[in-house]
Amino acid sequence: IGKWHQGGTADYHPFRHGFDEFFGFLHEGHYFVPPPYNGVTTMLRRKSLPHGYTGRWVGEKGLIYTDHMGGNEPDYDADNPITRGGQPVVETEYLTDALTREAVDFIDRHDDKPFFLYLAYNAVHSPLQGADAYMKKFVHIEDIHRRIFAAMLSNMDDSVGSVMAQLRKSGLEENTIVFFLSDNGGPTRELTSSNLPLRGSKGQMYEGGLRVPFMMQWKGTIPAGQTYEKPVSSFDIYATAAANSEGVIAPELVEGVDLVPFVTGKKKGVPHETLFWRQGGKCGLRHGDWKIVRMGGRKSPGKSQWELYNLSEDLSEETNLAQSDPERLTELIERWEKMNSEMAEPLF
Repeated sequence: IGKWHQGGTADYHPFRHGFDEFFGFLHEGHYFVPPPYNGVTTMLRRKSLPHGYTGRWVGEKGLIYTDHMGGNEPDYDADNPITRGGQPVVETEYLTDALTREAVDFIDRHDDKPFFLYLAYNAVHSPLQGADAYMKKFVHIEDIHRRIFAAMLSNMDDSVGSVMAQLRKSGLEENTIVFFLSDNGGPTRELTSSNLPLRGSKGQMYEGGLRVPFMMQWKGTIPAGQTYEKPVSSFDIYATAAANSEGVIAPELVEGVDLVPFVTGKKKGVPHETLFWRQGGKCGLRHGDWKIVRMGGRKSPGKSQWELYNLSEDLSEETNLAQSDPERLTELIERWEKMNSEMAEPLF
């Protein structure tokens, strides 16, 4: 349910990748409400503003344009309808509410048997559209940009509450593992989201781009209210689910690890001694508390240099130790290169 973003043609449809039901959209984003944007406050990016304005333009009809990002809002809805199964549908509800409605209904219909639900909210991704009721809730926030973001976030927060309420109503809390996480750090300039005290944002290899909220619930098994400090990965979701679901046989090679023994205290140590990243020319590796980063270009590293940080003392990655600890830098680069040699070439 929600954002798929794994390919928009038939070969990549959720139905051909193990899912029995689908409600959502196939590409990177979607408007929460289509034109004429009724019931929401809408703020869109534009390369240039009406009448030669710069900064922010507010029209008499209430639509807001901003040029602070230097480009236009992506054409999210082009060839990207809301679909149920494989057929387009006309959705009239605010998108976050619609996805919640579908998730609650899915749980209600399947609570008599095992199920897997992947609910990928579009919020708080752009475009910035805050529903009227939530805009009123945050009327005290003077900056309209920040207010819309807060409205979208609060709307999603209430939606997660509705999904959890249905789990309780169905009597499944003690028989269901729930994961809640973000896919990347916040894009601060675009949405006003803050990653402080972490450095960087979405699309970067610094902690502000990689470190995200990650919560687990399994009532009666995982102790509530604890904070687990050691590094985990979204890869661990599959491994955890497979290891704790009856009748599931995991393949021989699983990238992640079962987190339940770690968060229940049955297993000591760390789930991951080493974490590896590569996205085009941007690279990173964490080994223990040490981390290397190379912020290259979109497709190649170019002339970018490796940086070295000790996260146990410098979580904000302010002090590059590459020059003062060249031996450790070389050791970590060798680790990255070894892991990289085991990876497939990127398909894009």
